[in-house]
Amino acid sequence: MSKINKKRPIYVLDTNVLLYNPKAIYAFPDADVVIPDIVLSELDKVKTSRADRELRYRSRQISRILFDLSEKGKLTDGISFGKNSIVRVMSFDPSKGTPETFSAKNSDDRILTIVYQVKQDTNGRPVTIVTNDLNMLLKAQALGVNVEHPGEEFAYGGVKRAFFKVKAQKKALTAVAAVAAVIVGIAFFPQFADYLGLKQGTNIPEGPPQLVQGFQDYQNNVKALEAQRDTYLGIIKNSPKDVQALTGLGNTYFNMGQLSQDKDSYQKAIEYYRKALAIDANQNSTRTDMALAYSYLGTTDLAIRELNTVIGKDENFYQAYFNLGVILLQEENDLLNARSNFLKVKEKAPKDSIFYVQAEEYLKQVEAQLNSQSKGG
Repeated sequence: MSKINKKRPIYVLDTNVLLYNPKAIYAFPDADVVIPDIVLSELDKVKTSRADRELRYRSRQISRILFDLSEKGKLTDGISFGKNSIVRVMSFDPSKGTPETFSAKNSDDRILTIVYQVKQDTNGRPVTIVTNDLNMLLKAQALGVNVEHPGEEFAYGGVKRAFFKVKAQKKALTAVAAVAAVIVGIAFFPQFADYLGLKQGTNIPEGPPQLVQGFQDYQNNVKALEAQRDTYLGIIKNSPKDVQALTGLGNTYFNMGQLSQDKDSYQKAIEYYRKALAIDANQNSTRTDMALAYSYLGTTDLAIRELNTVIGKDENFYQAYFNLGVILLQEENDLLNARSNFLKVKEKAPKDSIFYVQAEEYLKQVEAQLNSQSKGG
């Protein structure tokens, strides 16, 4: 690992940050941006996985950005880009060791080990890990590493809970939903469980490999979300006005709702989003997420109200126009106003963003329906 000699800050980006916004590397002018090699490996897995379309799109986008930059030199040596910044890819150096209790098999630990080694090589320069992951945040703090949570200045905002999922849910069950349906079937039809070789109350069922893996993934996701919920609750107990923790808990409950289709989880998400917004009303991403939670509860009037509030605060927040357009199209069948909002997305969103691309697709759908109505009339 080469040493960094320039006297300026270093930011190490976690995988979830680049998936949240592939252009996050441009958010750090006059700084060194470090991408651990394990992050690139995780992005490659997303590209070929069954992850939803938007995640695969963003993983390919960051790959294209880095590929273009690599034409200027070696990423492992560092390449100048943007506003006096340098991006480099770094690998774990076995000769420097790892922090105690860290495992080389754990992706988070490997990323933090690289952060730890970068910090050793910098002679006191500020080193910050940028992450959306709570466990990563806690481990980094234990190492004495600065942590930064992506803010709205370079985050897509609301994209991880955007309405691409609504469209997919209306077409077919997702893999997780299918597993959930199997679990429900086991609960109400014991003979179904016997057929699959699944026993109620067991942690590791027997049966077809895909079903077993899906069941295990479902359980692991539930446990991870419960652990994340409990950690946030602990933080809020000591700091009731911690906006980041309140928002994080809202996101956790939202994701629980996505996993189980449990309306109570969406209601709890709204509760904590509201608490965060009561402290800082200008969190557009949080208000957008709250609007989506309202929509999943079927209260589209409240969802529309909150999205209009976001637009009133920031007329360039194209994520709100996008989600508003989808609600008006799919829930209200208001074709003209849906078209108006999708056109706003095209006006304000970057042309290479998933919002711009999806808005174009929705506009085609709207125009087709309007033409059909016109001919029918």
